[in-house]
Amino acid sequence: MSPYQRDAEAESAAVVADAASNAHAAGVSGDPRQRMSPPARSILAAAQRVLVAKGFSGLTLRAIARESGENSASVQYYFGNKEGLVEAMIDSVFRDDQEDAAAAMSTVTSDRLPRFVDGLRTISSSRSFRVFFDVLPYALRDEGLRSRMARAYDWYRQIKRDWLRGEDEPSASEQQALLGVAELMTAVVDGLAIQEAIDDEFDMRRPYAVLELMLQRSLPDLLEADLFGGSPSA
Repeated sequence: MSPYQRDAEAESAAVVADAASNAHAAGVSGDPRQRMSPPARSILAAAQRVLVAKGFSGLTLRAIARESGENSASVQYYFGNKEGLVEAMIDSVFRDDQEDAAAAMSTVTSDRLPRFVDGLRTISSSRSFRVFFDVLPYALRDEGLRSRMARAYDWYRQIKRDWLRGEDEPSASEQQALLGVAELMTAVVDGLAIQEAIDDEFDMRRPYAVLELMLQRSLPDLLEADLFGGSPSA
């Protein structure tokens, strides 16, 4: 097991334990790149470029070494093998996009909903989705990668929920409604990113304009309605 894999497993456990109370802070503290040396970060960035350019089958230690300017032994030292690199990418690839949008949202005191939708549009237009699309089919068939992807998704959903709830502490029922919206918005982001990736003529502004109008009209009613009969699941 590589040094990254050992540290990341311990950190992931801490992130999952803390996610329910403070998912955003947990996600930021859990960025594996914060613990990496400059060569390791360079190798990880090179691996992402190779994955985008050549696909999963082209993600070899030799190709990564060539792209990063390091040798194959260094790649193995920092990440162990191809799976270790993929785990590091799952843990880190979307963090910049999510955290940039979250930082922008944290400074907004009005018009939160338009900024929320704009943040979603920014994320779904990100080039990092190319990495996600290549990794996902393999993660679905690998238990370790699948569970890692699930933890990443949990972080994404919690951040979206926090964007929506604002400064007031929501009730238990409101929290569940907001989390449901966040889960749905995560699916929207993924689906629209797919459409944009395969269609150069696809205009992302159109569906997000519709989404903003739908949320403006429905979100207040969703928060007022007791969707879970007063006993939401944890």
